Amino acid sequence: MTKIYRSRTDRQITGLCGGLAELFGIDATLLRLLVVIAAFFSVGVVVPLYFLAALVIPNEPYTGGPYGGGPGYASEGGFGHKWGSCKDWKRAEKHYRKAQKYGWAPQHDNPAYEREYAQPASGYGEPARSNLDDMMKDIEKKALRKEIEELRAKVAQYEKQQNQPKGDV
Repeated sequence: MTKIYRSRTDRQITGLCGGLAELFGIDATLLRLLVVIAAFFSVGVVVPLYFLAALVIPNEPYTGGPYGGGPGYASEGGFGHKWGSCKDWKRAEKHYRKAQKYGWAPQHDNPAYEREYAQPASGYGEPARSNLDDMMKDIEKKALRKEIEELRAKVAQYEKQQNQPKGDV
C-alpha cells in the first residue's frame, strides 16, 4: 500500500493536490480545478476539509533533490528513485530556474559565496582586503576634511558679520 504525501515540488498552497495527483497518476491542475468546483457546489464545505487534510497528511520525504541523497543516503543508488520521468525532470528544472530568478545560485556559480568564504590573504581569521578599500577610506577622509574646512570658513564669515558694529538708525 502506498502512503499519501503532500508534494514538496508541485505545490500551490499546501501541496495536497500535487501529492494526490501524483498518487493517482493524474494532472495536478485538473485535480485543483476539481477541488475548486467541488468547493463551489458544496457551499464551502470542501475548504475546511482541504485544510484539515493538509494538517493530517505529512510532507513528502526529502530525497535530496533530483539526484537523490547520494551514495549511502537510503535512496536507490544515490540517484533518487522518483525522478525518472521526463515530467519530474521538467518540474525540478522549473523550480531550479525559479530559485535562480530570486537570487539563489549553487555554490560553484555564486561569486558572493566565493567572496565570503574565500581563504584570507593575510593571516589567520583576518578577512582578505584589497587596496580599493584603503583608497576609498582615503578619499572619504579627504572629502570630510574639505567639508570641515568649508564649514569653518562659513562660521568665521558669519561671526565676522555678527561682530561688525551696526550703524545709527
